[in-house]
Amino acid sequence: MTSLICACGQRVTWEPPGSPVPLERVACPSCGREHIFSLFEKMDVALSELCNFRCNMCRRPSRPGTLERGQVERVLDQAAALGLSTVSFCGGEPFIHPDFIPIARHAIDLGLKVQLTTNGSLVTPENIRQLTGLDCLTVSIDALQKTHDAIRGHPGAFVKACEALRLAADAGIPRGTNTVIQRRNAGELEALFDHLMQTLDGRLDYVRHAPVEVVPETAGLMVTEAEIPLVHEQLDNIAAACDASGVYFSHRTQLLDHLPLYLDKWTRHRPLGGCRIPRKFIGYSDLGFYLCWHQGHSIRARSLVEALESPVARQVVAEAAAGRCVGCNALTYSWDEEWNQGILAGKLVRDGRLPCPDTTIHGRWAEH
Repeated sequence: MTSLICACGQRVTWEPPGSPVPLERVACPSCGREHIFSLFEKMDVALSELCNFRCNMCRRPSRPGTLERGQVERVLDQAAALGLSTVSFCGGEPFIHPDFIPIARHAIDLGLKVQLTTNGSLVTPENIRQLTGLDCLTVSIDALQKTHDAIRGHPGAFVKACEALRLAADAGIPRGTNTVIQRRNAGELEALFDHLMQTLDGRLDYVRHAPVEVVPETAGLMVTEAEIPLVHEQLDNIAAACDASGVYFSHRTQLLDHLPLYLDKWTRHRPLGGCRIPRKFIGYSDLGFYLCWHQGHSIRARSLVEALESPVARQVVAEAAAGRCVGCNALTYSWDEEWNQGILAGKLVRDGRLPCPDTTIHGRWAEH
């Protein structure tokens, strides 16, 4: 149950209904004024799908669609009013958007936690100074210089990525890395971590590793079964080094205890007991609003509230809660521990490894 104080001074309370909904309007019992309640926490904003790199594993083709500054700022205002706490800028490459800095500044000034994922190539001392107050900056970096530049299809990518991390550290912005594990960098994960720690004088706050997502055309990028022990050993060593140096190692349970499950991309899973991500997360791009990037269902609407009150939004929420969505197979929603635990449980059940005699759990999976 959540509550707020109406302008008339009356407390207005809301208890989420048994049948999940994206949001709900509740009238003040005293003056009748309507208030909107929801459980949403985070919005991902893809300002543009344009990117200056040609990464070998990218599943989001560069295209010209771009959001306009005024339009984005109105949506950010609505998100803050709705009670969201966090906005993440993704892409494409966010810095390509001509108004990225003022848009990000607007979100910061609203009091939102603003997170950013970038390839680092366009980060400069000037624009990093304008991002004071950024919650965190994540630089995508996959391997040592030669391999990273080859993966990203851009000579000089590695040097630029390292420089972006250094600039963020100098500006006091929390910073970390995202590394996509694939066959091409399977032997360089630990060497990359060691290099970054040395280059940055240990000024990393977190490291994130995610097995490559594949489509049929990129299936050859998956780590082979023979390479799994090599990857596992390096991740163990990185985690130990992180513990010793105070760097946060993301996805510890998934990567250290269940690595083969997450490297295998031939199966998809749902969080056991249904998924609540479409009640916590909103994606926004020039194609519309999404309550889950995986499920599709673009919602074209004039405002965020209109999108969340649409029949499509209610459909996505209901399908996810009932376990009827298409499923996931990635460490996509790493910010949400409930999702992390649920998807792991789903994977373990699917592979018959859940150490639990409760057959209702297996029955529930079988029904889906």
